[in-house]
Amino acid sequence: MADPVTETAPVASTAMEVPASIAKALVALQAEVRAMGKSAKNDHFKNTYAPLDEVMDTALPLLTNQKLSLMQWPMTVGTEHFLHTILTHEDGKSMQSDIKLLLTKQDPQGLGSALTYTRRQTVMAILGLSAKDEDDDGNKASNHLPPPTQENLNEIAALCKSLKFPEDEVEKKLRSLRTDDQAVLALNDLDKIFAGRAAAIKARQAAETATTIEIEDDEPAITMEAIAKRLQDLKLKDDATIRLLIRAQTGRPFLKSCKPADLAVLAQTLTRVESGEEKLPADYYAAPEPTNEVTETSENR
Repeated sequence: MADPVTETAPVASTAMEVPASIAKALVALQAEVRAMGKSAKNDHFKNTYAPLDEVMDTALPLLTNQKLSLMQWPMTVGTEHFLHTILTHEDGKSMQSDIKLLLTKQDPQGLGSALTYTRRQTVMAILGLSAKDEDDDGNKASNHLPPPTQENLNEIAALCKSLKFPEDEVEKKLRSLRTDDQAVLALNDLDKIFAGRAAAIKARQAAETATTIEIEDDEPAITMEAIAKRLQDLKLKDDATIRLLIRAQTGRPFLKSCKPADLAVLAQTLTRVESGEEKLPADYYAAPEPTNEVTETSENR
């Protein structure tokens, strides 16, 4: 028998006409499903989420009663993964289909989660099964992965604001992040954007000066510790804002990941800010605390 995995991506395929034996069996099977829905003995699918084992516990007896079998296995073509499904009658007639697996993580755990979710949805769709408040947006495919941390969401929002992305697009993007893995991927993508901009800035500066930067003896030492202290002395509102400044200038997500050339760029920027030659955005700083001072008037004097 030919190997179902070929060099080209599988294409979803079902017969143009359902074989008569399968059609007859499915009609009888779905009549049983309706009857089960009215039976007090049916305790399956009582939860808002029906796991695969409960789905199969219900599906297999229904299939067997109608002389049907259901076979499913994963296929990999290049870098993409698919679920191959065959519904077969005992007379040899069959229908088959391939569906692409959507992975939330590119690792075995992500593949397993997507495979479990897609098998469950496929079996229920083929046999006409349903669950109360059935999950239809794929949230369960993440296999209960942890949601994004508020710190990551805040940092994504701050980075998007610095990149001047439209606010409505930023809000839509934040709402679409369902797991912490997705938030981390979004941060990595933003890091790449910043890295590209930082590289362009450094290339432009190098072209303008065309000389090696020489540091005078009275300049602060360009060490990671010295830069960290100067960043703290700026009294920015929080650590996330400090990381935002570092990323904007160097393309690096953290000070500890900066190379000597990055530290030199940071030192130049800090010197301009400290001298007043360059100003940072106002929202980089914490809002000043209100004072209780009373303005002196002519009546007070």
